[in-house]
Amino acid sequence: MDLRFAVFDLIARDTGLRALLVNYADRVEGGRSQDGTAADACFLVLEWTDNGAADAPAGSQLLTARAHLPRHRAGERLFLDFVLERLRAALAVGAANGPLEIRFLGASRESLDEDADTITKAGTFEVAPAPRQSPGEALLELAPWPADGPRDPQARRGATSGMN
Repeated sequence: MDLRFAVFDLIARDTGLRALLVNYADRVEGGRSQDGTAADACFLVLEWTDNGAADAPAGSQLLTARAHLPRHRAGERLFLDFVLERLRAALAVGAANGPLEIRFLGASRESLDEDADTITKAGTFEVAPAPRQSPGEALLELAPWPADGPRDPQARRGATSGMN
């Protein structure tokens, strides 16, 4: 499984995050979209690196997501936190029952990106393939019998004790 493709798919399902990725693509392609607003737009950049930590899960990679806000919109800095929280939620929901394990490692402080003339904040995620479960392990995760349900196998079949 391609971890990067799977994560990108999770992110692209969120229309707001997808729009931020498109804004970045517009910026890379020339600094402006057809309507000329890309230079004034917020955007999201995804950067991938191999996870070289000694205790890293096998096959894991690190995703650093950088949210950018135009410098002249400094009064809207909370938007950076909002983007990172939205990203955390999109990845958590998507990975809950999927083939990925995604762990949020933390966020940076806001900083100035002189090259892009933006204020930026980054969040880092550890992404790894979920360990495969045997069929027996999957069955063990099923909900247990209700606490108020019958415990005696005879009672479950409708039989009462003392009757033949």
